[in-house]
Amino acid sequence: MMVTAVSSVSFTYWISRMKIFLAVIFVFTSLQGQTASPYSLSMKTDSWIIGSSVAAGIGAYSIETNLKPLSPAEIASPQKSNINAVDRFSAGYYNAPQSTLSDVLVGISIASPAIFLADKRIRDDFFTLGTMYTETAMLAAIFPSLGKGTAKRLRPYVYNTSVPLDLRLESDAQRSFFSRHSSFAFSMAVLTSVVYGDYFPDSKYKTYVWIGSLGLASSIAVLRVTSGSHFISDVVVGAVVGSAVGYFIPYIHRTGSVGSSSMSISPLVTSPSKGFTVSIHF
Repeated sequence: MMVTAVSSVSFTYWISRMKIFLAVIFVFTSLQGQTASPYSLSMKTDSWIIGSSVAAGIGAYSIETNLKPLSPAEIASPQKSNINAVDRFSAGYYNAPQSTLSDVLVGISIASPAIFLADKRIRDDFFTLGTMYTETAMLAAIFPSLGKGTAKRLRPYVYNTSVPLDLRLESDAQRSFFSRHSSFAFSMAVLTSVVYGDYFPDSKYKTYVWIGSLGLASSIAVLRVTSGSHFISDVVVGAVVGSAVGYFIPYIHRTGSVGSSSMSISPLVTSPSKGFTVSIHF
């Protein structure tokens, strides 16, 4: 998998900072004398993940925020016929209250892993799980930013002429692909469910945790479509990317698999452009 973003940030700078940060984490974790944990951190792996994510995030943010507002001519006569058959039916959808509800629910989704703090064994793994959570959240945000900044896809409500013109002209109106809400929601849903299963493999509630967390994420995705914020393909891609991130992070942190040679992150500075390339092999 290859991610490309624009940034002049030095990877060496960020990696060195992450190593210091993780060294502190390892010291605190070792002092707690906790019981065997299903997860552990790796200085090398986590430094690369967080350092590269910070650098890529700055580049992705730069790409996304450089989008210019639309002009009246650009939205004067948007053609629904140019939209693929799967997405075409939702062109013109707009419902502000449903958009607000999706914002509230995604906030709940992002905060949902905090429920683990009720268990002492998991509280003992606070630094390890906190690092995993941070990595998941960062990646779940970065990938949609890259898509939004490069695809420049009009949101469904732009095709609705009854929507206020100033709203349709905003730069955010062309950030439809792909859904950050769905990416966040599904990454947290999968992360929560996988972590719960790893800590409590014999629990009879594992299925309910999966159903509940994925149900919440699916509700958010549906609201993003019915509110006119995204097309179906936007939320599907967001769900796939988010789910992959939510599974990948705990997978590489499972005790015994950290630092595996099957996974590497290799930064490559491109020339003569001002960009960088991050290559992840796993």
